[in-house]
Amino acid sequence: MSKRGTAAMSIALGAGILYLGAHAVTGRQGLVAYVDLQAQERALEQRVAGLEEEHADLEARAARLRPETLDLDYLDERARITLAAGDSDELVFALDP
Repeated sequence: MSKRGTAAMSIALGAGILYLGAHAVTGRQGLVAYVDLQAQERALEQRVAGLEEEHADLEARAARLRPETLDLDYLDERARITLAAGDSDELVFALDP
């Protein structure tokens, strides 16, 4: 093989390595995409944690309204908030949340 053939082969191999390296970093399944997916995963895990917390809160509130575990004070509180009402000897102040 001549020097010209060896140089051409080296350039072709170098170009191939650069091509594959560029796609390994910026391609659809490259390092940049991997970092983006990790960020999305963290955001979704935080969202799931928030939704699980909200679910637990709603479950606890619903449990307080079930007939077998009815919390009369909580029921009274919810009725007053929903209806913006109170007893005749109470003042009601409706505030925007």
